[in-house]
Amino acid sequence: MGLFKAYDVRGVVPDQLNPPIAFRIGYGFAKLLSEDNPGPTVVVGMDARPSGPALAAAFMDGLATGGAEARFIGPCSTPMLYWAVASNEAHHGGAMITASHNPARYNGIKFCREEAIPVASDTGLADIEQYAAAAHEPPPVWQNKPVVELMPPATEAETLPAPFGFNPKVFTGYLEHLRRFVKRMPEKLKVAVDTANGMGGTYLGFLRSLGLELHVINGEFDGTFPNHEANPSRLENLKPLCELVRQRDCALGIAFDGDADRAVFVDEGGTPVGQDIITALIAHEMLKRHKGAPILYDLRSSRIVAEMVEQAGGRAVRERVGHSFMKATMRKIGCVFGGELAGHYYFKDNWYADSAIIAVIEVLNALGITGAKLSELARPYRKYAQTGEINFRVKDKEEVFQKVQESFSDAKIDHLDGVTVEYPEWWFNLRASNTEPLVRLNMEAANPAQLQEKFAQVMALIGEPSE
Repeated sequence: MGLFKAYDVRGVVPDQLNPPIAFRIGYGFAKLLSEDNPGPTVVVGMDARPSGPALAAAFMDGLATGGAEARFIGPCSTPMLYWAVASNEAHHGGAMITASHNPARYNGIKFCREEAIPVASDTGLADIEQYAAAAHEPPPVWQNKPVVELMPPATEAETLPAPFGFNPKVFTGYLEHLRRFVKRMPEKLKVAVDTANGMGGTYLGFLRSLGLELHVINGEFDGTFPNHEANPSRLENLKPLCELVRQRDCALGIAFDGDADRAVFVDEGGTPVGQDIITALIAHEMLKRHKGAPILYDLRSSRIVAEMVEQAGGRAVRERVGHSFMKATMRKIGCVFGGELAGHYYFKDNWYADSAIIAVIEVLNALGITGAKLSELARPYRKYAQTGEINFRVKDKEEVFQKVQESFSDAKIDHLDGVTVEYPEWWFNLRASNTEPLVRLNMEAANPAQLQEKFAQVMALIGEPSE
């Protein structure tokens, strides 16, 4: 089908993904779960994309044809779906109809097993693809017809038991779960929020209930993403939030992606704070509560993360990029917290699953407990110069990797994910994208001048960055 990626299913609607294909995929997921649990129950949610209801209906018909029972919870964030699966022992899996940060013409499906355990290419996704290829012909009319009412603007949602279209029981239960993470909120804090017209709007009422004064942009639920791409990792998408922070004199800004499983932060000066710096900041607070605990970080993150964790008495554990790898390692080792450069933050007390809103709570806890500004908390971790993640389109990835290794043969090199080249004062990682035909470079050095010099040296081997 060409839809099956490393961690999920994703493609352009309707050319690559459409209801008949969603039916087959639902059938495949039912068959996968039935291997261990005859007649499994599957929670199904969706984001605000216009293609979601039709895909959900077909997918649930596929589940039923494959022998599974679908429990539709309506529009939700991906972390809310994880909670709905993990908090109920009767649920054997979950499927979120979403394409995350991709443009509106895309949609996709994220899968998990019981306890929100991810399904990736090597843990069941390939099996779903095989089962889907052998599925029955789709019926002419879908039996499942999920009712999704038009949702009000997110700024109005707080006045309702739950936003229209949401399952009130799931919505309320998830907010109760979130309150367990609240330690000490700062008083009368002004916070700017950009939900990018995505599912981050589900959290606005909750954030106001914590006593925050919110200033919201792009708060309406609109899966066409009319204002900007729902990808907060791209700096151009953060510019409106940075400006809002400065205009309204906010203490910080928060940006969510389309399905609200990632969060990016802006400090009180309107300056973006790197996601690895947020990982270090949260880890520092978590280690105060969990002495000596292991903390997980992905290999793109700054060296400062491991340095801080070790200095705080914790155990720093490095892992390859990808939520399935991060969650598996966290479960195996018992990490209390983990963070990825993309803005995914994982918590042991959240079934090792990622949650953008819990990360927001923990940053607010840190502000409330310390009384410091976000820039002050971040300053000790802004030690090194970084490129951020830069994409390159290359004809032959393996040839590029080989050329890089030969050119830096005197360095410490490992292949945990792509190739990582390390020197005492600088390092870089070059890896193939799991979702796009690209190689991605992350580089860090002791200072900006060294970074510029080394980046030019590596770029000479790879070529010019892509747009």
